[in-house]
Amino acid sequence: MPKQQISRKQLKFVQFLELLEADSEFLSAFETAPNSDTAWGCIRAAALKAQLPHPPQKLGDFLHIVSQHAANVPSQKLLLAVDNHRHASKVIANNNRQKKRELTDALGLGKGALPYSDLVTKNNLAIIQRDRIPDQYKCGMVLVDHGNEDLARDGEKVLFVPADDTWYVVGEHESVAFINSTGGIELVIIRGCCALRPDLINHANEVIDSVIHNRRGVRPTHGGKLIQYGWNAGPCHACVFGLVCNVANKKLNGEELAAQDKSILGIMSLTWNLLTAALPKEVIDPVKEKLAEANLPPMASPGNVKEHGYELSLPDGTLSWSTAEHAPAEAYMSQNYTFPIHTDQLYAPYALNWVTMHEVIDHDAADLHVRTKGSKFHRTSGGNYVDVSLGVVVRCAKDTAMAVKPTSRHGTTLSRPGVKHQGTAINFSTHIKTAFDKALSAGGLVVDGGSSSE
Repeated sequence: MPKQQISRKQLKFVQFLELLEADSEFLSAFETAPNSDTAWGCIRAAALKAQLPHPPQKLGDFLHIVSQHAANVPSQKLLLAVDNHRHASKVIANNNRQKKRELTDALGLGKGALPYSDLVTKNNLAIIQRDRIPDQYKCGMVLVDHGNEDLARDGEKVLFVPADDTWYVVGEHESVAFINSTGGIELVIIRGCCALRPDLINHANEVIDSVIHNRRGVRPTHGGKLIQYGWNAGPCHACVFGLVCNVANKKLNGEELAAQDKSILGIMSLTWNLLTAALPKEVIDPVKEKLAEANLPPMASPGNVKEHGYELSLPDGTLSWSTAEHAPAEAYMSQNYTFPIHTDQLYAPYALNWVTMHEVIDHDAADLHVRTKGSKFHRTSGGNYVDVSLGVVVRCAKDTAMAVKPTSRHGTTLSRPGVKHQGTAINFSTHIKTAFDKALSAGGLVVDGGSSSE
């Protein structure tokens, strides 16, 4: 169509494209980095000179203008650059889809939880019949592994575990489901649920390290650090439902904070989708049922209150799932966290944990080769989960998925110096649901921050 036959508005778009086509700096920048500051500086300058009524604000807008007015651009330089970009984008999208399929298949994501009877073969899961018994051990007692008696401090009330010969110790490579006499699951441990994708565990640990150093923890009287994320009930005196606000590093600018929030949401969503695929159906189904009844909003951050979608920034590129579930409302990241015997009140029957690291990083400090004076046991690295009323000690090990019943007395053993362990947890605290119900009855929710204090 000859230029004299096009409208004045169309002519401005044609002039805009001709200006960009004649701009070698733009063409060079667009071919290498279409969203770079250089490319967008050229686009804004050309839009201003051509007096566009509505300049493009994002790459999709610009590509749409090119598509609409390409026939009126005499040269092919710009069209070739755009075609090359579209082809490269298609190749990248196809590669990302392939990588997502490989990751999803490796972890069994999206396929739904299997009955524990199927996991006997799939994960070499041992089934052990064991009932809870009344225990005489009080909340507040410090848990210490036999062999690590030197970690107990004078004056502390200490329970050395295993307490007697009736206790069961789950080995570092052992996957076990403890079933009570009525057929209900009391405790599940699945080892190596992410073994086919160690890059994911490494990424999770990098995010946890960053979060630990930039966020305030809860339960400061316990050992190590526990970082809450998502929704909470605010300070214990307030009971106000809102988003956790626990940024300790005030040097983080808005962009850096948003990037960290995106990383946390990614790891927590991965944790949820991984655990709901790895743990037994008999655990996951009742948890999801209680979640639906509670009707709390899913995990969110001040800048992202969507219900679906997350990203994982892996070394070989970023993968995104636009429709995958966010984690539930309440989640935690921990590092070297230990706690004495206690109970937690939950509105769901289980809490879910993923241990992403457990290793000795300073062998001299850990001093594992020495036997504590007066002890007949060898030292252990510690940090082990203990279900007191079930009489079970679970040796801590990297890449372990667990479903636990925190309403019964439980805790973790003290770790030896030089040992680093960390992971993520999905929890369902009754006090947070109470704050949510109270907020609903009052007619609204706080979506711009709460407090991590407890």
